[in-house]
Amino acid sequence: MRKSVVKALAFASIALGGLALVSTLSNPSLDPLILARDLGLSITALSLGFATPILHRKFTEPQEEV
Repeated sequence: MRKSVVKALAFASIALGGLALVSTLSNPSLDPLILARDLGLSITALSLGFATPILHRKFTEPQEEV
């Protein structure tokens, strides 16, 4: 169950980060600080979305069957 929640949240992060990136690139702000903030947030969301399932798989020990 935990694995599916992690995958769902990772997918949501990738989707929202991608939408934010497309929105930022299609209509960039004229203020460089706001543009940098928007790009940083969208890239962070994308990278966390891709890294979360990998890190979860790496640091979660397989459960022992009884």
